[in-house]
Amino acid sequence: MRRRFRIAHLVVVSVVLAGIVAQPFLIGLFLFGAVHNADLHTIVGYTLFEFGAPLLLIAALLARLPRREMLLTLLLIVDIFVQIVLVNLRDSAPVLAALHPLNAFALLLVAVMLVRADRALLREGDAEPVPAPASEM
Repeated sequence: MRRRFRIAHLVVVSVVLAGIVAQPFLIGLFLFGAVHNADLHTIVGYTLFEFGAPLLLIAALLARLPRREMLLTLLLIVDIFVQIVLVNLRDSAPVLAALHPLNAFALLLVAVMLVRADRALLREGDAEPVPAPASEM
């Protein structure tokens, strides 16, 4: 059962990673005039926070991830929250808000590290030998 939750965690992390990768394209659509507002970028960002972060935590807890992967998951969740905070500082602290695009690189890095760690963890689980049934005497 734990393996299934680890697969679920990998799927959720992969979807979050895809959202993070899509974000520069979505804001580029607005910046270069393909769309008239940044709503797509905003909606995906808040969706990653409102749905991605809780699903990451739930999947990580159910998968009983090792400490390193659990810490990476928590780091990703906190960094998604920081990303939202940074963009909301645009009126009161624009210099801090300017860290929003830079923090996107940190999000990308942590998400990629977590996907790689999850894949390695699943591969290790596949390599574990299955205990032989006890022979009857």
